[in-house]
This record gives sequence, C-alpha cells and structure tokens, in this order.
Amino acid sequence: MQFTWKAAMNGYTEKDWRDFVFFSANVQHLLGIHQFDIQQNLHRAAINFSRRQAETDATKFQFEGKTYWISPERAQFILSFHFGYYRAVPAFLVQRGYKLCIPVAKEVMLQQSQHYAALLGDRWQKQVVFLDAEDPYLFFKLRQQMDLGYHIFCYLDGGVSAAKDFHAQKLSEIPFLNGSIKIKHGILSMAFLLQKNITVLIAKIAAENEPIVICELSHWFENWFPSARQFTDYFSRIIYEDFEEILLEYPEAWEAWLYLHKIMSPSSDVASWPATNRIISFSMKEKQLLLDKFTYLSYLLPGTIF
Repeated sequence: MQFTWKAAMNGYTEKDWRDFVFFSANVQHLLGIHQFDIQQNLHRAAINFSRRQAETDATKFQFEGKTYWISPERAQFILSFHFGYYRAVPAFLVQRGYKLCIPVAKEVMLQQSQHYAALLGDRWQKQVVFLDAEDPYLFFKLRQQMDLGYHIFCYLDGGVSAAKDFHAQKLSEIPFLNGSIKIKHGILSMAFLLQKNITVLIAKIAAENEPIVICELSHWFENWFPSARQFTDYFSRIIYEDFEEILLEYPEAWEAWLYLHKIMSPSSDVASWPATNRIISFSMKEKQLLLDKFTYLSYLLPGTIF
C-alpha cells in the first residue's frame, strides 16, 4: 500500500492529496469501500461533478409533476441537500416567483447575495431574505418572515453553521448507509413548533443537454407527534433513508463527501475496518503525518500524536 500511496500522490498537489485522504475516510465509513482505486475514481468523479454543477445553465430547470403542494400563499419549510444540481432548487423557486427566507452563516451571506443578484437582477431583494443562522432570535425572525409569505429554505447537510454546531455539540447522530452521521436538527424543530408543512426537494442527475428535473423527496403536513424531539428524531431518519436510495445510485453527486469529516463526523463499526486499510499518509505544513481513517486522528511521524 505504501507504494500505491507514493504513485497516487505524484498525480496530486499536496492539498489535493490531503483532501483525498479525508474523502477516502468518509466513503470508507459510510459506503464501506476499502479499495484504494475505487476511492480514487469516486473522488475524481465527485470533483468533476462539483465543477459541472457549479456551471449549470439556470434555464434548464423543470419540475417533475405539479407544485400544488408548495403554495405561494402558504409559507412552509423547503429543505434540500448539497446533492446533484442543488443550486437549481432555490433558483427554480425564485424564478417562478416564490419568496424565500434563507438562514446562512454570516461568512457566506455576501456570497449568497451576489449569487441571487446575478440570478434575479434588481428584484432579488424582494424575493430573497437572508438571516443569520446563528442568531439566538432566529426562531422568532423566521416566524415573522413566514407571516410575510416567505418560505424557509435550508440545506440539511452542512455548511459553515453546521461546522460550528458540530464543535458546539449541537448535532444529533442518526444511522446512515453503512455507519452513522451527525446532523443538524434545529430547522425541523422550528417547523414543528411553528406547525408548518415541510417539503424536501432534490435536483436529479441530468444527462448532458437534458433539462434538470427537480422532484419531491419527502413531504410532511400533519402533526401527530407529542413533542418536537420525537418529531425531529423520526422525520430526520425518514428524510435520510429516502436520500440514501438516490445517493447510492449517484454517489459522485453528493458534494458533502468532500467535507463530511468537518461537519457531520461519520462513524461505523470498527469490525468492518481491516487494519491494512486504516492508515494513510499525507503532508501538512512541511510535516509528514499518518491519518487513522477510522478515528480521523493524525499522527506526526514517527508516532507523536498531532
């Protein structure tokens, strides 16, 4: 395996190789893929798809079926994943006149504003409102915006605010694929407390020159749960179980593979980890290290913990 590392590293920059090292740990936990060459092929496919979807033509969206369940007059929570042509989901809605309120981290608020300004022109501020995802009064501000007719739009699988939630231990753990991940659940709790409908949308993979199809992954509209905790525990599992089916068909289309270790902390049964597949080398700040892909702990050679 050492010779395989050296041969593979010759085709990567130091940063690209370091990114691959953590990517390989993520897919090994959740997909159970131990073969080095398959991990590399999937990494290249994920990078290529990420670039491709970022350049998506915003005129190629269409919806699978009717949108009667997302009424412009009845604000609800619309959730999605960083999967497929994920930028198509909010773009599809705003281009058809829906008003969106999007909780985001302060660090990316300007970038997001520029994206919607490019998409909508001068009218973007009438259709899109950004709120600080870390605002302690976020719940009340979301309720206010929904009273004004804004749908709440949020990606379930990470971002800057999720990384902060991870370090603050504000995430809950659920089974996922061959292991488990830690997820954000606050947005589901808010939907329960506000008694608002929830729809999960996803942009399917499209062949080149074909329209991008946006479909419903899940929809919830009746509250029969006695508490927000029970609701979020149940519904988060349902959402991710539905997502698993699409993800296994197109694993390269989930951008989160590239940063899961930072925000969602994958884990799996240690019994499924052969010792020969756990350790991989990488470089950082002119130091040579080894990563234990099972624990995500790095060791400075010849063995000092880093």
